[in-house]
Amino acid sequence: MAAGYLDILRARHAARLLTGTLVGRLPNGTAHIAIVLFTRAEGGSYTLAGALAAAYGLATAVGQPLLGRAVDLYGQPRVQFPAAVLSALGMALFAVAGLGSLPLAYAAVVLAGVATPPLEGGLRALWPSVLKREDQV
Repeated sequence: MAAGYLDILRARHAARLLTGTLVGRLPNGTAHIAIVLFTRAEGGSYTLAGALAAAYGLATAVGQPLLGRAVDLYGQPRVQFPAAVLSALGMALFAVAGLGSLPLAYAAVVLAGVATPPLEGGLRALWPSVLKREDQV
């Protein structure tokens, strides 16, 4: 079994794609807690922190299918990179603006969520061209 995984990782570009996707997906697991911790550090309540984190989560749920469709239409490079930049800018805006303006804080986390690139689906679509054998895919 382990030999099969090693064969897959030895395929050209496989390790790089897998590593990049794993690193790129870190915000999917950490953004919610970062929003809560930042909001609390700025003096916001747990209610506000939860609402901002929920807004991010809902925006991600809306954005992922839309971005996935855009990837189908325009290709991964034209969609994934700009989406990642917009998502990062949304989080940066949230960090800079803080809680001084709640509409701006909500807009920033919604932008970050909607623009979160669909890396998992993108990697799944690439596996058949990277791994030439059907049993490895």
